Amino acid sequence: MKIFREKKRWIAILLTWLIVAGLLSGIAPHAKEVTSPNKNAGLPETDASIQAEKALKAYFPSSEGVPLFVVVHDKEGLKEQVIDQAITNIEKVMKDVNDDFTIVPLSKMPKQARASFFSKDQTTFFLPVLFPKGMENKVVKTTMDDLKKQVAKEQPANLETYFTGPAGIVADTYEMFSKADVVLILGTVGLIFILLIAIYRSPLLAFIPLIGAGIAYSVVDGLLGLMGKADWFAIDSQSLSIMMILLFAVITDYSLLLFSRFREELEKGLHVNEAMKNALNFVKEPIVFSGGTVFLSMLTLFFAVYESYRGFAPVFAVAVVLMIVAGLTLMPALFAIAGEKSFWPSNPRKRAEKRAGKENFWHKLGRFVTEKPWIAMAPILIILVIFSSMVRHVNYSFNLLDSFPKDMSSIQGYNVLNKAFSAGEIAPSTVIIKAKDELTTEQLSALVNELNDQKSVNKAEIQGNPYAKDHLNIAKINLVLNNNPYTEEAFDDIEMLREDSNQLLSASHINDAKMLIAGETAQNADIRAASHGDEIRIIILMTVLIMVMLGIQTRSLVAPIYMMATILLSYGAALGFSVFFFQDLLGYKGISYRIPLYTFVFLVALGVDYTIMLISRIREEQKNLPIKEAVREGVGKTGGVISSAGLILAATFAVLITQPVMELRAFGFAVAVGVLVDTFLVRPIAIPALIVILGKFSFWPKKLKHN
Repeated sequence: MKIFREKKRWIAILLTWLIVAGLLSGIAPHAKEVTSPNKNAGLPETDASIQAEKALKAYFPSSEGVPLFVVVHDKEGLKEQVIDQAITNIEKVMKDVNDDFTIVPLSKMPKQARASFFSKDQTTFFLPVLFPKGMENKVVKTTMDDLKKQVAKEQPANLETYFTGPAGIVADTYEMFSKADVVLILGTVGLIFILLIAIYRSPLLAFIPLIGAGIAYSVVDGLLGLMGKADWFAIDSQSLSIMMILLFAVITDYSLLLFSRFREELEKGLHVNEAMKNALNFVKEPIVFSGGTVFLSMLTLFFAVYESYRGFAPVFAVAVVLMIVAGLTLMPALFAIAGEKSFWPSNPRKRAEKRAGKENFWHKLGRFVTEKPWIAMAPILIILVIFSSMVRHVNYSFNLLDSFPKDMSSIQGYNVLNKAFSAGEIAPSTVIIKAKDELTTEQLSALVNELNDQKSVNKAEIQGNPYAKDHLNIAKINLVLNNNPYTEEAFDDIEMLREDSNQLLSASHINDAKMLIAGETAQNADIRAASHGDEIRIIILMTVLIMVMLGIQTRSLVAPIYMMATILLSYGAALGFSVFFFQDLLGYKGISYRIPLYTFVFLVALGVDYTIMLISRIREEQKNLPIKEAVREGVGKTGGVISSAGLILAATFAVLITQPVMELRAFGFAVAVGVLVDTFLVRPIAIPALIVILGKFSFWPKKLKHN
């Protein structure tokens, strides 16, 4: 009863969290259950490619649906009898499995008409199928499994059959992420536990942050599930995976900061309750400022045009708010309830007696940096500049398939298609002409000739009846580019065709008309433009916002400038080293176009955390000490906890390297490298050195004590 009376405040806080988590688990779906794909490929309704897609679906409704390509391959060459048997088998299975499938009837086509579905070397053909629009990913997966099983029963033994295209990739991706999410959470929890045991040698300390993170995660998951169910905003599976890692890592960071200060207060001989109250008062500012900075940084993503970026904002904003609240309530409650047992088998008071008069590694480093700041800082700045310069050599990939494992069935099928057909034939574009008057066959033929005269075009042709039903003023033309449709050269070609559209129409004697281009290449051209604009906008907004936050926290006009400069340099070095690692060492053609902005948002927002923690301690010491000694004490007293936290944060993001998607691996690698650079080079050496070099101007206009 005595223990309960002493700790009733902390027990009440813990019970509140448990009740909320329990209620949400009973009434809310898991966030994963309410995920949804981006609308319009993540682009605004007004973008040219989206307008073209809408026109294509409105006037040519047979084009609506999710495409599947059934690819049949025989390296020895396809024989006529086997071809007919395979086509008949595939078409029959498609009709049996789902009457709503739209199938290109190859079996009823004359040989000349179906020639475009066969490779020139007659080793491969493909049969296009459209899945009904709006099928859930899980249903696509189960349907695909059924199709593969049924087709395999009657398929000739010498044929290799693959299921690729968007529908095949959706099915494989759903299965891949279902398995990967389990590996991700087990890997994250296991790694944090091992690192905490290795660093602090305290079993209970290893469990407490994980228990707190688990409770907080269940609350966040429930809240996001309710919000997603109510259609407040769209939730993406990838954002949930990254959010889970961020939550466990950040709550562990806050736990270590709190734990370190709690131990200091106990070493002074204070009672557990008083020690925790004091510790909480000291860590309140850095947690609120660091968490607030991350929160506001995530909110800047609301200004993104591209939905893949903008969709991160609400998910992470909700998570970060709960992280801050957990850091200030749940984690202190767990540590206070455990009391001095948190440190078992060590004892804070005995530890203080043993360490009396001794300098630890971080105090020694602080002494070196404050006495020889230029020697300490110069090599680090040189290394950071060298790696930052490597960003110039980055190649961006806009093909999602480049991120997936090569052994995925849908990717194997895509590669077979890629070898058998030209790159442009796999993802052709569609030119749509909307005219005021009826379009004649002569005008359309003239436009086809004009398109075929363009250097960027491999083949433009009319397939079947080009006119929209009941709209003779609207027609379509199939377009195959020379360049790979997923490369930036092809995007440039699409943009050039758009710019020249009026000239092409005029030369074909088509007046008062508009030319639209639909297809993946056109969409990716618009995605590239949206992504580039978002990068500039978000980077500027976040930089200004973080500088304002640093200015408020440091009460200085100068400090935010050099602090932000080091954070940006750290980001540049991490991205540059990642480019060097993946492109030059591993031989990848490029990295996902989303990596730079993803990395910037997370690395800069998280990197500033440790700067805030260090500066908070320096300002605290500065009340009683000259600036050099305050810096030395700040580095010495925060070095152990921040380095431990940084190591754990880097390791948890490195868990993403185990994921099957190359985009996640590159992102996890870049953030891990950036956090390590910030934790072990920028924060304990570069920033303290700059403070000492700038002297009385380091926190100008605030007056400082000097040596």
